[in-house]
Amino acid sequence: MQISDCRLKKMMILKKNILIFIFSLLLLLPIFPDHVLSQTSIKVGALIPFTDRWGDSGRECAKGMLDAGKWLNQKGGIYGRKLEILVIDDNSRVTEMMAAYRKLNEADRIIIFYAYSIETAEALMPHIHFYRIPTFVSSLPSHLANPSKYPYIFSITPTLQDLSKIGMKFLSENSGIKVRKPKIVFIGTADPLGKSFLEETKEYAYKIGLDIGPDLWIPELSPSKSISFSLSALNQYNPDFAYLSLTSRETSLLLQEAKATGLKTKWIGNPRAFDENLLSFEGVYSVQPVSPFGEDIPGMADIKEAHRRWHPYDSHTVSYVEGWATVQVMAEAIGRSLPEQTLSRERVKGAFEGFKDYVLGGLVPPLTITAKDHRPSVESRIFMVKDGKLSRHTSFISVGR
Repeated sequence: MQISDCRLKKMMILKKNILIFIFSLLLLLPIFPDHVLSQTSIKVGALIPFTDRWGDSGRECAKGMLDAGKWLNQKGGIYGRKLEILVIDDNSRVTEMMAAYRKLNEADRIIIFYAYSIETAEALMPHIHFYRIPTFVSSLPSHLANPSKYPYIFSITPTLQDLSKIGMKFLSENSGIKVRKPKIVFIGTADPLGKSFLEETKEYAYKIGLDIGPDLWIPELSPSKSISFSLSALNQYNPDFAYLSLTSRETSLLLQEAKATGLKTKWIGNPRAFDENLLSFEGVYSVQPVSPFGEDIPGMADIKEAHRRWHPYDSHTVSYVEGWATVQVMAEAIGRSLPEQTLSRERVKGAFEGFKDYVLGGLVPPLTITAKDHRPSVESRIFMVKDGKLSRHTSFISVGR
């Protein structure tokens, strides 16, 4: 009888300890906001502009992301779990932007965040780091690719600096000018897209034999405003080439006015300046790491099939392909994280940093990301407008890491 009482006491103590342990675990759960296994779907949040300067490309990017998520889910999701893409219009109003971000982070508990705008990403940077959310930025300034300072920032395309260097390398090697240094100017708006890469790119251009002219800043372009004064300044220097950091619609307006003045300058745009809006401007070049919609490459097969099924009469741009490819990269990292017991933001970040020559069938250059270097690639192709189409002009050009 004494032995039974002793066993009974031990069992009661054991049960009590188990209950205390379970209760302690329940108390700890709210401390970890990245714990998402309880969710039936995996959520990605995106702030993308639908209006103003970036409205055209932003809407296309959002369509590409949503279609890529839909395609993935119809193929079974990620290990059977649905990928939910939550897109909110980024109207550049700080209070509304913060409210949207808080909703995505606190209510929706997203696993990855996407910011189309550089300004939005930089404004939210303290919150991104505090909540440790892996964040993709559409156009990546080189300083944000430094993981020692910005450990949660990623992109699927090279930095603005590396892209501009690729452009300078292409011009230096293919200018056709032998008797003097080829002359180049930089044209853009005074924002991060237009200015963040300039200083180092100019040094690089000078070292490889280019003559750098005065920068040309254009405050605002619209059909109702003339830029003839800016173009007269361009005429005075008479550059052989101009590197454009504008939206594609702004580039179109600039080229229309330049054509009327008889300028002989050849134009090369960064990725944002060059898309299907420029099909009427024969001979314009671009440093473009993203494949144009419909290009005959393996990675375009699913995009073409989704297009045929869901919206065969729509037309799309490079930005649509960028959105699709971005979701593919996100899904790959989530898939690499899911076989483990827990899915967390930190684990997804580690999966991104494990990418080694990851190929998307040519949609973007092969991606290599490490814990010491978040630049996904340092190479791009040169495209040009030829016979009313966006045509590949070169294979991949690299500037090295």
